[in-house]
Amino acid sequence: MKQYNGYLNVYKEKGMTSHDVVFKTRKLLKTKKIGHTGTLDPDAEGVLVLCIGKATKMVEYITDHEKVYEAEVVLGMETDTCDLSGVVTNEKQNIGIIQAVFQKVLEQFSGTISQKPPIYSAIRVNGKKLYHYARNGENVEIPSRLVHISKLSLLEFSEKTQRAIIRVTCSKGTYMRSLCRDIGTALGTYGCMGSLTRHQVGDFLIEEALKLSEIEEKVTEDQLDAHIYPLAYSLDGFKRITATEDGKKFLINGNKLYQWNVVESFDEFKPSEIIRLYDNEKLVGMGKFYFSDDEDGNYVKPSKLL
Repeated sequence: MKQYNGYLNVYKEKGMTSHDVVFKTRKLLKTKKIGHTGTLDPDAEGVLVLCIGKATKMVEYITDHEKVYEAEVVLGMETDTCDLSGVVTNEKQNIGIIQAVFQKVLEQFSGTISQKPPIYSAIRVNGKKLYHYARNGENVEIPSRLVHISKLSLLEFSEKTQRAIIRVTCSKGTYMRSLCRDIGTALGTYGCMGSLTRHQVGDFLIEEALKLSEIEEKVTEDQLDAHIYPLAYSLDGFKRITATEDGKKFLINGNKLYQWNVVESFDEFKPSEIIRLYDNEKLVGMGKFYFSDDEDGNYVKPSKLL
């Protein structure tokens, strides 16, 4: 039985959950070792990166990547889920927002912003996921958190339908449903999200994503290997160190790596910075850099070995 180790760029189609994609891919690849790197709502579509085999240890690092979305903003409507799948809780008719006003308000959502997640989300508060509170009709204080939007542009705006399409490049943890809701609030009306497409996760692009039917076809024809990305793919944002010949045994055993048993200089590293760990040109894991006042000096501690 063939064993895969790497990343698979899946095009999640509308109408299925992210868990559905994982479950079906496990059956196709005949392996349980598959995880995903960021949930897409059932009504959303686009890039869902799956980590397979040894790559399951890398989920948290791929999840850290910026993501690119195209979202539809529906003005004049509020729902309990902050999208069109929910129950309408408030509406305003004939709000008459013009494109120039929408564009001006949109600008205030660039950069680091404070955002409150939707009540229908998997964020945990007091040890329980928010959607459990929502389904049980329980009140809960939802804490706001900081997220970063590095690029935000208006692609389309209809003054007739009061709907817009925006393109968003953002940090992990940014909720498009909350963004659409907050844009409506800033315009003095209501807002929720219509359609949503995730175009990119790090270096994984929608143009290269495979639908489940295509994955099944590739497996049947024994051609899926060409679509499995290697373990080191999309990790260039993390600096790297390479163990020396003497340092390899320390690395393999998960021991601290000091300056004298790695090739690269520690001078450019910052405290708690995540580092890629290499044996020659082979990625063997990830670690973290630490400052130390001990006589041995600063070090990198392996945290995940493949």
